[in-house]
Amino acid sequence: MNTVSCPMRGHVDNHFARRLKPREEHSLREHLPGCGACKSIYERHLLLRRLDPKSSRGDQDRLGQGLGLVRPPLPVAPAAAAFSVLAVLVLGVMATRPDPFAHTEGFTARGGAATASSEALRVYRVRPGLAAEAVGEAIRPGDELAFAYQNPRARKWLLIYGVDEHNHVYWFHPSWSDPDTNPLAVQAFEGMALHELPEAISHTFDGKRLVLHGVLSDERISVKQAEALMEGRAPSDPLPLPGAENTSFPMRVEP
Repeated sequence: MNTVSCPMRGHVDNHFARRLKPREEHSLREHLPGCGACKSIYERHLLLRRLDPKSSRGDQDRLGQGLGLVRPPLPVAPAAAAFSVLAVLVLGVMATRPDPFAHTEGFTARGGAATASSEALRVYRVRPGLAAEAVGEAIRPGDELAFAYQNPRARKWLLIYGVDEHNHVYWFHPSWSDPDTNPLAVQAFEGMALHELPEAISHTFDGKRLVLHGVLSDERISVKQAEALMEGRAPSDPLPLPGAENTSFPMRVEP
């Protein structure tokens, strides 16, 4: 599919212009994994923004808006000033609500203290036509999950996967569905800015408990190497990679 004829090209541009509605954002995230051209354009946008140091705060707003977590900017007429002040107050209250991941969201070096740090992994549930929401203590089979992370220690590679109580492994980044392939960890971009992974990915979980893992590492390993390292370990155990930064989110899988 080329970039000229693909009807979703406009969605990519509108995402970065902060003009997409949640339903359109969902459509874009469903489309990206299967369209190399649109994904390339998306990643080019991200690269250009990473080269602009002024865009880091804007990136967090753009990601939040694209996922339906914040409202788009609206022009304010003088007559609407009082309403604008009220809107700011309401959004301020929403912004100060406790983060459901405040106690576990930090990446922690293996063997280090399990305290929150700035290397946050964010997990969102994306649903058609609805605003995305931060994942709390439960997900449902088939939920589409989107991720964003921070990487101030400039680790080079990222893995995101889940393990259930049956030791079944579910891959998100890199995604893996063909047993004849062996994809490698995805590139991790450095910095305090919130870096998004554009695809929203779903799995049909067959267990009732799941531990989501995020791993930032300077060693690039494949999914098969990672699964070999998991053998004989509990679902909550991090990968035994020297110097890697691990985080885990235990959660229930509800019908």
